[in-house]
Amino acid sequence: MIVHVRASASSFEYPVCFTSDVFSPMNRDLLHLIVRREPDVRHRVAAIVDRGALAAQPELNLHIERYARCHNDVLDLVAPPIVQGGGESMKDDATLPARLQAYVHALELDRRSVLLVVGGASLLDLVGFAASMVQSAPRVVRVPTTTLAQAGPAVLPKSAINAFGAKDFLCTFRPPYAVVCDRRFVETQKTREKVFGLVQAVRAALLWDAELFGWIVSHAHRLASGERDAVAELLQQSAALHADLAATAPHEDIYGPEGPLAFGAWSADRIELHTERRIRQGEALAVGIALDTTLGALHGTNTEAEREAIHRLLERLGLRLWHDTLGNVDSEGRLLLLDGLSERSFGRSPRVPLLQGIGNGVTPRELREDVLREAITRLAHRDAHRAHAFALA
Repeated sequence: MIVHVRASASSFEYPVCFTSDVFSPMNRDLLHLIVRREPDVRHRVAAIVDRGALAAQPELNLHIERYARCHNDVLDLVAPPIVQGGGESMKDDATLPARLQAYVHALELDRRSVLLVVGGASLLDLVGFAASMVQSAPRVVRVPTTTLAQAGPAVLPKSAINAFGAKDFLCTFRPPYAVVCDRRFVETQKTREKVFGLVQAVRAALLWDAELFGWIVSHAHRLASGERDAVAELLQQSAALHADLAATAPHEDIYGPEGPLAFGAWSADRIELHTERRIRQGEALAVGIALDTTLGALHGTNTEAEREAIHRLLERLGLRLWHDTLGNVDSEGRLLLLDGLSERSFGRSPRVPLLQGIGNGVTPRELREDVLREAITRLAHRDAHRAHAFALA
């Protein structure tokens, strides 16, 4: 006997809120999001805070506790906030998910409880992944604290950790219960860190919104200096684009090796790995975008004029388009970047998603090593020319 299981396509809905001073007792945005389905129930809440966010705001945990006390008729903070280190290297630690799951178990958090995660994209990934593996998984409320996270990753339903030397190899697609983007956290970031994170927004504009790309070009000086209102506006626009993507495209189309989020990222991931995570994710992504738009010009998917406009924008934002690891080769002279493509292609001929012109998404193209070498050579020459110009200035 054969029994056929037919399930309708899964659907999900969750709010993304932009606010300021989220843990001010007078700000009820977070409160409303937590209690929106059961307004008359006292909700059990546990909080995990990124060490970097706490360093920027030393009283952050106290503010979370104060917020819960002020609204204790519907919020029950079951334990003091715990602090966890952030950064991409944290996602390499295979023991952390189990430790976080043990914490959820010890606090007896269930599917009506709330796990509040306050931190950067890596911590949001780790906690979301760990929580999603629990049978009665608590509701995860994300409070992203960096431009990198607020620009897109915090809005998407995916949570992932690294494994077997591959970035985000293990992942789940249990969406958050809510996302709260507080501009005050971003304002505590150093200007360079802000700009590195904004590369996510630049990529979103390149993929889906030519008008937004033009806006970024027009406001590049304000963005490069970390000007508050310009950064806030760009983050909201980028988050909205990522939210639309999550709502309308199947997971395999979004996250696959030939999908839009692989644009610029396939090489950026290798750069991060080859530098042992010493380079920031946004820095590496800028180099990856520069490489893929150069490849696009060689393949004819984007024009030379578009490539130049994109490269000039990245440079105006103070970003480098080159990293020495691009030229790394193995003992036989083969580019190590191709290893990243092989991992993503799972044995098939390596293909990369290339820009179909600004704002028009990507199209996959098979990549030959000689074309990749040519693209890398062009970036190296551009970087050397700029370095020489700076030396003469």
